[in-house]
Amino acid sequence: MDTEHIPNKAGAPARHKASDGGSKRRFFSVPNIIGIVLCVLMLPGFIISTTLLVSSLIHPDLPPSCFGFTPLIVETGSMSPMFDENDVVLVKNTDDATYEANDIICFHSGNAYVTHRIYEITADESGNTVYITKGDANNAPDEGYVRQDQILGVYKTRFVGMGKTLLFIQTPLGMILCVFLPILLVLLLFLLPPMIEQRKKQKSKDEESHDGENEIR
Repeated sequence: MDTEHIPNKAGAPARHKASDGGSKRRFFSVPNIIGIVLCVLMLPGFIISTTLLVSSLIHPDLPPSCFGFTPLIVETGSMSPMFDENDVVLVKNTDDATYEANDIICFHSGNAYVTHRIYEITADESGNTVYITKGDANNAPDEGYVRQDQILGVYKTRFVGMGKTLLFIQTPLGMILCVFLPILLVLLLFLLPPMIEQRKKQKSKDEESHDGENEIR
């Protein structure tokens, strides 16, 4: 008996909707959401770390800076309680700025950078403005004057107890654990689910093809 094949007109739209829904579900899957959250959290840190690294290579004689700010680790308690040893202070870089008494400035002294408060403003023998500085916890002002060209910038804020963490991140192990490992994890979260899904689809196609061959036989 002859039969007439009637196309299922509702079938194609139904398959199309199911496919769209599957794509949306895959996009909003748990691994993808975790990957997106990690990217948002890690991207600023990655940009800052990369910028500091490039800055240190371009200006090896200066502390690395990022977007006009320089992070420095406090090594003494001379400015306590404003900030203490092992804090990280953020210094806004300045160039030929005007400073006033009580401003906290960071300046180059010997082989180190010192962040102390301006105690007095005076002039040297040539009439150039120089600054006398003093640590808040010190009994006497610092020896000598601070010239304009010695000043790196002005203190803006601090991160309590972050010094050891910053030092650890700068070590090879710290770079691996805090930078490269999270990046690898994010890549895996984005790449593995599609690969697994593709393998499942291929396996399903292979099984359907195998079943079709058995039916023909």
